[in-house]
Amino acid sequence: MISARDTMATEIGGYEYKFIDTPSDGLLCRICHLPSRDPFLSTCCGHNFCESCLDDYKRVTTFDTTTCPVCRDQGFLSVRNKLSGREIRNLHVMCANNERGCEWQGEVNDISKHIGDGDAGCPFQDAACPNICGKVLQRQYLANHVETKCPRRKVSCQYCHILGGHQFIEVKHKEECPKFPLTCPNICEIGDVLREDMEAHRKECPLEMVQCKYHGVGCEEKIMRKRRKDHEEEKMEEHLSLTKYRLTDAHQELSLTKSKLADVETELAGTKSQLANSLKQINQLMVVVNQTPIPQEQNSSFRSYGSLTISALKWSVKLIAMAAMIKSGDQVCPVIVNITELSKRLTAYFSDPFYTHDEGYKMRLCVDAAGDGSGRGTHMSVFLYLMKGTHDDKVTWPLTGKFEIRLLNQMSDYDHYTRTVIFESDASAMYLRRVTNEKALPAFGSRHYICNEDLHKVTFVHNYVKDDCVFIQVNKL
Repeated sequence: MISARDTMATEIGGYEYKFIDTPSDGLLCRICHLPSRDPFLSTCCGHNFCESCLDDYKRVTTFDTTTCPVCRDQGFLSVRNKLSGREIRNLHVMCANNERGCEWQGEVNDISKHIGDGDAGCPFQDAACPNICGKVLQRQYLANHVETKCPRRKVSCQYCHILGGHQFIEVKHKEECPKFPLTCPNICEIGDVLREDMEAHRKECPLEMVQCKYHGVGCEEKIMRKRRKDHEEEKMEEHLSLTKYRLTDAHQELSLTKSKLADVETELAGTKSQLANSLKQINQLMVVVNQTPIPQEQNSSFRSYGSLTISALKWSVKLIAMAAMIKSGDQVCPVIVNITELSKRLTAYFSDPFYTHDEGYKMRLCVDAAGDGSGRGTHMSVFLYLMKGTHDDKVTWPLTGKFEIRLLNQMSDYDHYTRTVIFESDASAMYLRRVTNEKALPAFGSRHYICNEDLHKVTFVHNYVKDDCVFIQVNKL
């Protein structure tokens, strides 16, 4: 039998199979000495050559290509030898994978079909993993590899049953799977807790370290939730003393605040009176200016009088602008928005427009007490909307800066709930100039501004919601 170098690795040269029927010498290629593939017969000496071997000879030989490679006869010619080709293809051979254990035997005509492609081919033939993981195995082992070992095989998460690649499911997805069981960090008796339930569990876990409920009045101790009641009973006298001191401080601060408020009201009344008098004087001065001829012969006096007139006109423009703003109701930061009947508001509440500063950007505050998007039902959502403003030609775009949104504590003048909104240097739509008077979209803020539990939490000196009403202050930092 003629030994083959490998299976069907190439169609260049003769057939490299293990032949059961030994081919005669006349069927061998005189160049590669294997049974000829697609044989050509020389007309001079009658020898067979593989078509590919003859092409290589003509391409690389240093001799004249019209010379026979065997007998060196001049005027070398060859013709396709269909008879020898048919005889060779009818010879019986063993499977190219015989040394691996394949016992198939058949004609050369049938070996390509036997080795073949797909599951029906020779089980001993090498094949690449269909998931393109780079693994090459005998076909008989490939199915098991694809189903159980391939790193790119499709699997489902054993916890949430989402389908994905093996590496994704086993590595990345496990770090975020909502159904993945976690151990409580407090090692409590409940055992494993689903990732999606862990936050709720920690709010109830008896071993979680929590602050004393008198933290607002000065108690800084942290204790296990299951021992908080015992702690409060043990420290009752101390807690009452702290509460008394804090109430005294609150009373003093309230008195001081009332006094300051009274002073502010007095100053405001005086400012309104001064503004009215100034406008009256300006109107009188304008009448004088319009009716008085220019004294050409008294240039120095005129310059002094004219300077006074120009200064007064400048003040006139500023005061008239201030009066127009007061009359129109346009506010300037910091502004305070009062929202009443909070529990009845099922849709978003939009404040009156206001400006970030004098000749600044125009905005409005949106408060959704029922929560927006992922904060629906669990948080109060707060957003800032840009509006088309009077001074848009004077300010720079896109908008940048920080804004403080403060939920005011109605029990005292401290411990307000504050979040900062940052407008970064970005060309996205939420920072750009508004060109229409329609409701500005998109907005910038937080869907999770404050959770409902913290919003409605009430202590001796702390309360955000009073009489179903909240106050929110907006200020540009």
